[in-house]
Amino acid sequence: MQNDEAKKKVSVRARLAILIISIVLVITVFATIIGIYFSNRELSKTVSQDLTLVGELTSDMISIFVTSIREPVNYVSSGMEAAYQSGGLEALGPAMQDEANNGPNFISLALAFPDGTMVSKSKIVKDQNGNVIEDNSYALPDPAKISQYRARALPDDIRIDTVEMTKDRQYVIRCYKQLDDGVVFIATLPGEYFSQLISKSKYDIYNAGNIFLIDSGGAVLATTGGDIEQYSQISQDKDGNDLTAFVTDALSGKDTGETKIVNYKDTSGVENICAYSTILHNPDNPDSERWVLFLTIPVSETPASTMTNIFLIEGLVFLICGIIASVILSKRQAKPYLELNRRNEELIVLREKAESVSSAKANFLANMSHEMRTPMNAIIGMTAIGKSAMTVEKKDYAFEKIDDASKHLLGVINDVLDMSKIEANKLELSHANFNLEKLLQNVANIISFRVDEHKQHFYVSIDNNIPRALIGDDQRLAQVVTNLLSNAVKFTPEEGTIHLVATLLSADDDICRLQISVSDTGIGVTDIQKTRLFHSFEQAEAGTSRKYGGTGLGLAISKSIIELMDGEIWVESEPEKGSIFTFTVVLRRGEEEKEVLFDENVDWSNIRIFAVDDEPEVREFFLDVSKNLGIVCDIAASGEEAVELLSRRNDYDVYFIDWKLPGMDGVEFAKHMQANKPDKSLVIIFSSADWSEIESGAHDAGVNKFVSKPLFQSNIVDIINEHIGYKSKTKHIDESDACCDLSGHAILIAEDVEINREIILALLEPTNVVAVCAENGALTLDMFERAPDKFDLIFMDVQMPEMDGYEATRRIRALDMPRAKSIPIIAMTANVFREDIDKCLEAGMDSHMGKPVDFNKLMEILKANLLK
Repeated sequence: MQNDEAKKKVSVRARLAILIISIVLVITVFATIIGIYFSNRELSKTVSQDLTLVGELTSDMISIFVTSIREPVNYVSSGMEAAYQSGGLEALGPAMQDEANNGPNFISLALAFPDGTMVSKSKIVKDQNGNVIEDNSYALPDPAKISQYRARALPDDIRIDTVEMTKDRQYVIRCYKQLDDGVVFIATLPGEYFSQLISKSKYDIYNAGNIFLIDSGGAVLATTGGDIEQYSQISQDKDGNDLTAFVTDALSGKDTGETKIVNYKDTSGVENICAYSTILHNPDNPDSERWVLFLTIPVSETPASTMTNIFLIEGLVFLICGIIASVILSKRQAKPYLELNRRNEELIVLREKAESVSSAKANFLANMSHEMRTPMNAIIGMTAIGKSAMTVEKKDYAFEKIDDASKHLLGVINDVLDMSKIEANKLELSHANFNLEKLLQNVANIISFRVDEHKQHFYVSIDNNIPRALIGDDQRLAQVVTNLLSNAVKFTPEEGTIHLVATLLSADDDICRLQISVSDTGIGVTDIQKTRLFHSFEQAEAGTSRKYGGTGLGLAISKSIIELMDGEIWVESEPEKGSIFTFTVVLRRGEEEKEVLFDENVDWSNIRIFAVDDEPEVREFFLDVSKNLGIVCDIAASGEEAVELLSRRNDYDVYFIDWKLPGMDGVEFAKHMQANKPDKSLVIIFSSADWSEIESGAHDAGVNKFVSKPLFQSNIVDIINEHIGYKSKTKHIDESDACCDLSGHAILIAEDVEINREIILALLEPTNVVAVCAENGALTLDMFERAPDKFDLIFMDVQMPEMDGYEATRRIRALDMPRAKSIPIIAMTANVFREDIDKCLEAGMDSHMGKPVDFNKLMEILKANLLK
């Protein structure tokens, strides 16, 4: 109801704004049209007057110039005629020479006779040294045009004809006159005279117009608009405005001689204003030769056009200001209604968001309760079984299940802690140097037993171009890969396939961009489900956790980790067609350990291995590895095929045999080949199953070693190195050196919870170390101060009564005794956030170990600090 009311008020505001804008629009258009009309009317008059004035001035200048030419040309022609009549042709040469040198910048002089004879002389010039030379580069009159000159020549006046272009592309002016006996006198002057003359008037027509001087034949004598050739003829434009008619009227004497103003469009479609007038060679003789002077200017370049644009811009600005004012006014008037509408919309969005979050968290809490109660039930139940068990085997089974359930519960708690860090924006990365293949190998070892339980096929492919050493947060990267693989195993049915592929996308200097994808043949997801996959507290669908388990946090945590690594994650999937989860990360190239893979004294081209596996992917893996390592490898797809191949040749150094083969299994095949294999060769069984399942039978069949699937190139390298006695990195599956003998060492344990003290003492018991407990920080400080040399290491809890671990550490470090500064103090606490670790280090502790205590981590710390 309120929402409808708000919409109604907004509609009122819109109508008010439209009304104001319409009024402003009408006023703006009306004012603009009136302004343009009157401005154009007045400015057009001004432009016409300007053009008329410029035309008249230019016409007068040209008339004066023509008169100034006519007198010397008449004088020279009279001299030529007198010389010819008195001395004949022989007298013309010297006379022409004198007149050419003393005349008004003549280029050449010529007399054309009726019989075709032409006597001519070019202008005499001097070079820079003062030597007299004849400049014959200027063209003399073309004999072919003499007849034209004779036909047009006047007996009593000079005719100035069309500007011509000579053979050397020079413009010249021809002045000619009819003499006695059909002789024509022709004088040639520079053609730029007229162009220079009319150019002086161009600034008077706004520098945008052009001036054309048209001769009596309708050709262009001069122009200010460019090369004369470009304006050799003014012709009819594309709209039918024939300017030639203006020229014809002016040349025929039909007009009054006054300047005329016309509008026309040129051949480019540009509208022009044109002023034209007639110029008489002899103003005293109305019948003398006529020229036409044209002045043109584009309408867009006139002040009238400029004023029109100004009026349009002013109108547009006024309209915009009016629209803005109307919007502001309407907004102010409707502000209360808009505010109400805005608040209502915000409340609706907040309510929907709260309901969505509430629903998601309710589902999350239900899933979390299920996820926590399931392992807790196993822990409690198996603890009861362990207590009442009568046999060692049953006790071991109970303890194994308790360990599995505890690790699962710890994983759930870690997910919740990671999610809380992400929501608090406190998730940070810890960079270190690591080997990607080893990282993926460790992850594969963790996941392989679940793969075997589901009878799935698991393959790993690693790009050989990936650097062996990288710098990044390997633990967080392993967490992401483990999460994707766990999901793939969880949602892929039995006999399904899972493939992990690591590829190097780019390597610029020390920056490497990697892409890792996990593909499966599982249930897949829909497009709608994809949108929820990477959200906190959500899974693909509500029933997923009931059927498959899980908290719904893994992908959200993975997305946050990947984004911290400057990468991205996405999924490609279709229901029932599997999924491909792909992510990219940016890592730095690390410092590779200088490690020799093979003994240089061995000819590795002679090493021969034999591999048997029914899966094509595994056989392809062995062929790729052998190619990379430069060794010889033969393969077989079954035990029967292998028997047949070995019957022909059996001189291999190492035999790699899959445990589960069709027909004859790996153990049976190993037993069959024992009699014929070389004495010093190795037989390796590999499988995703646990070694304990096949250990006894494999040893009886002569199997030397077991390797877990999926296989890595480093596995093959280590086994071959061990076989030739160069460098052994692969340990037997039953070999363990996690525990160590710490006899003669003593440690002090600060822990206020009794059960935690019992646990740590039980874990330390196999090491033979002397362990002394203190129930709080004050007692820990007192015990160390009284016997500082007694203890080699202190495990320090943080949250304790009387004095916490931070204060106890600071006081120990402040003691005036050398041992207080050097004794290792290790934080042992359930506070595992980055700020908690930093706080421990700031207090003076050397390292940090989280609770629950991991036995392997505990042994690493003891070895690092006590067995230096």
